[in-house]
Amino acid sequence: MLTMKLLPDRESFFNLVARSRGSVLLQLPDQTACDLKHDPAARQMLRLLEPGPEGISLRLSDPADLPAYLRYMMEAGRA
Repeated sequence: MLTMKLLPDRESFFNLVARSRGSVLLQLPDQTACDLKHDPAARQMLRLLEPGPEGISLRLSDPADLPAYLRYMMEAGRA
């Protein structure tokens, strides 16, 4: 599971989600998950909300997607 504290460039983030090989699951506070790749309502919700102090938690169904998300997180930290 990845926890992201910043989403400075949301369009880049959503492009990354679209290019992911597997599902990108947003973990919700009630312990359910929604798929950012296939659920337009989940993407819209994330567009409108700022990550709180606990950040947002993501689960990737394909481990091969992890390097791209780590790169995004490192680049976001430099912004």
